[in-house]
Amino acid sequence: MTVRSLRAIQPSEKNGRTVHLESALERDFCCLVEFDRNVAEYVEQPVTIRYMEDGQARRYTPDFLVRYSNGKPNQLVEIKYSEDLRINQVQFAAKFLAAARHAQLEGWEFCIWTETEIRTTYLKNVKFLMRFRSIAIIIRAEYKKLILELVAQLGKTTPAEVLATAFQDPNRQAELLPVLWHLVGNGQVGCDLSENLAMRSSIWNISHISLTTDGQDRISNR
Repeated sequence: MTVRSLRAIQPSEKNGRTVHLESALERDFCCLVEFDRNVAEYVEQPVTIRYMEDGQARRYTPDFLVRYSNGKPNQLVEIKYSEDLRINQVQFAAKFLAAARHAQLEGWEFCIWTETEIRTTYLKNVKFLMRFRSIAIIIRAEYKKLILELVAQLGKTTPAEVLATAFQDPNRQAELLPVLWHLVGNGQVGCDLSENLAMRSSIWNISHISLTTDGQDRISNR
């Protein structure tokens, strides 16, 4: 059974606080924006918009405001299931128009996200990689350096090839694998996350290592 409605809080490393959620679809949306390195911050129920409909004063509070750090306009976002949009399209029309006008005045965009845009292969990969992306995970510096060097040397490669090139011992390969997923999750190793992530997925180099005089590696994007 699909969980449509819930009252929950979810920790956000990006926001530095917990985020209050009202549906399972909102929870999945938050996974996407939490993972997106171009998102600086996202705020739930950010503004209440007042508008008139049939001579009546009404109020509407969109679900999220997403602020970007790459110059992309901020997005005022409503999260809805496709079925809800279809059944209640007449009811929603006036408040969505009011939200679009408000967003335009602020220099934002108003967007409606449904399960079609949210629940994709990309989301599945994001949920997997988020387990390895946290700063709490213990990353051995020598493994990180080894993977980045191998990916640079091999060109377009796969996780399986990187592990096999690094070590013959399966136990050492198993130690290396979480570090590789950590680097993919943090954007230091390239991968097409719109396709199912697997050991035969294509990965590639998007960074290089320069060793400083203190022996520490510095990662910088090309």
